[in-house]
Amino acid sequence: MRFEIGNLQLFGLDLNALFKRGKAGLIDILPAGLAGAFVHPAPAIDAIVEKDSVRFLRQYPGKGTEIVTLQHSELELAADSALKADLSRGIKSTQLQLSLVMPEEQVMRKRMTLPKAARHNLRDVVSFQVARLTPFSADKVFFDVVEMPSLTPTSDTIDVEFIAVLKTEAQPWINEIERITGTIVARLKVAQTQYSTDLRAVNLFSQPRVKNAWWLRLNRNMALLAVLIVLLLITAVLPALKLRTLVLERKQEIQVVEQRVADLQVKRQVLEHDLASLNYVLEQRAYSALPSKVIEELTRIVPDDIYINNLSVQKQTVVFSGIGTGVVDLIELLNSSPLFEDAKFTASITRGSQGQDIFTASLQLTAALDNQL
Repeated sequence: MRFEIGNLQLFGLDLNALFKRGKAGLIDILPAGLAGAFVHPAPAIDAIVEKDSVRFLRQYPGKGTEIVTLQHSELELAADSALKADLSRGIKSTQLQLSLVMPEEQVMRKRMTLPKAARHNLRDVVSFQVARLTPFSADKVFFDVVEMPSLTPTSDTIDVEFIAVLKTEAQPWINEIERITGTIVARLKVAQTQYSTDLRAVNLFSQPRVKNAWWLRLNRNMALLAVLIVLLLITAVLPALKLRTLVLERKQEIQVVEQRVADLQVKRQVLEHDLASLNYVLEQRAYSALPSKVIEELTRIVPDDIYINNLSVQKQTVVFSGIGTGVVDLIELLNSSPLFEDAKFTASITRGSQGQDIFTASLQLTAALDNQL
């Protein structure tokens, strides 16, 4: 990429030329006279050089009003800026577009046909041919190229008119007009001929030497258009802003709900932990009470002549062993208890040294015992 004053290029592409072509294309598609509906015309004065005099005309759309006419001899005697007050009366001098109109006898013209592709780049195309169209090189003349009505219209070509004035003839007039008016000559034009249909487009300077400042000449239509555009933008933007506000509100509500859910999850975890602790306590309590209840029930139903010397409780199964007399009736006594069931001897009964029976038995605890706990 390369940047230069007046020459902006990007990877070899001339951005200035691209911008000019885009601007020209946009102007082409706009309806004729559209700009005049929104912008007041710039105050314009033509200084028309004639054979013996110079006429100053204030230009209005469709007509011109003469301000003053000075003979050539009077120009030499006029003081500097002598006409500035007359020319700028009722207008802003900074916006004044002063044009110098050269006499026809000092103008060189040539009509030609060019490819239609050159429409938006006429000056650059013709500038290489100035030496062929005139006896002078391009740096010796002020020139312009304007598109003309085609005598034989085709889709591939356009008719143009090349207009040129020698700098040695135009520059003295430019200096003199600028001296007595105190105003810069913005455009260099020529008198109308049979070919030229729109001399307002002719400027031998190529570009106006005074800024157009169109933004200072906007009328009420532009203000109304601006208001309309603002209203349309508001109409287009308001639903989006409303939707954005609703989305933000929903996001805030979701965040609140998510925070509540997170708090509830924490509380749930705390409750589950407390419940687990409570269940553990209840289990331990039930486990501690179970042996006591079993022993209490065995003490009640087991005869006094039978002694239990070993007792084991594993969940719903009780295994115990002992010694005594009348052991054969013990199973019936155990099964008669509402707290026991499925009582049986798990090993053969043996006789001890003192004539007592040694036994080992087991039984199952019933649901009635759980209810009592």
